Amino acid sequence: MKAIIFDMDGVIVDTEYLDFQLQSVYIKSIAKNPEELSHEDFSSLVGRTGRDLYDRIIALSHTQHPFEEVTLALEAIAQEKYRKEMVEKLFRKDVLKIIAFAKEQGILLGLASSSAMKDILSVLSSHDLVAQFDLIVTGEDFTASKPHPEIYLHSLEKLGVTANQTIVIEDSPSGIAAAKAAGLTVIAYEEKRMQVDQSAADYIMPDMQHIYMKVKDLASKV
Repeated sequence: MKAIIFDMDGVIVDTEYLDFQLQSVYIKSIAKNPEELSHEDFSSLVGRTGRDLYDRIIALSHTQHPFEEVTLALEAIAQEKYRKEMVEKLFRKDVLKIIAFAKEQGILLGLASSSAMKDILSVLSSHDLVAQFDLIVTGEDFTASKPHPEIYLHSLEKLGVTANQTIVIEDSPSGIAAAKAAGLTVIAYEEKRMQVDQSAADYIMPDMQHIYMKVKDLASKV
């Protein structure tokens, strides 16, 4: 194993579920028939970004709110979930064990997130982790978002490693699909609060401690 690439939301910090809750409230507020929307409907938003997320919101709400208006609402949601107090509360501290292990073993660390760079840096800075990563990539820099593999293919190129030398830690169906499409081995952080299909991952682990143990196990086999 030469590299580990992390997703951020739903992996390093438990913001995916908060995003799900806040987006659900927003969609209900604009939907024509909010009482008809289900937990499964809202779960279909998980991991979506940009135009893909907008299209899904419009489909669920049966409205024609402009892209710019919805984007402003989503930016307000992002400001809420990335507040310093919220990040501190939702940060998964066991990830520090994986980072420390990688550094001890000379394993490169990457982060490939669909979130804005300012939000990525805010989360990592909360625990002085920016300098620990050899590569930080934001979905803002790519035309195609996850599940397209572009962000992971780019990360492999920049890290100078191959797919079979690298593992990815993901959570959302779109993120898992993106990593698998890039030929990567994927460990998924198990999510049971939302109806998401993580079955495409190579391994599904219930928490970061179990992911840490799996990373050590995989590293020992190389």
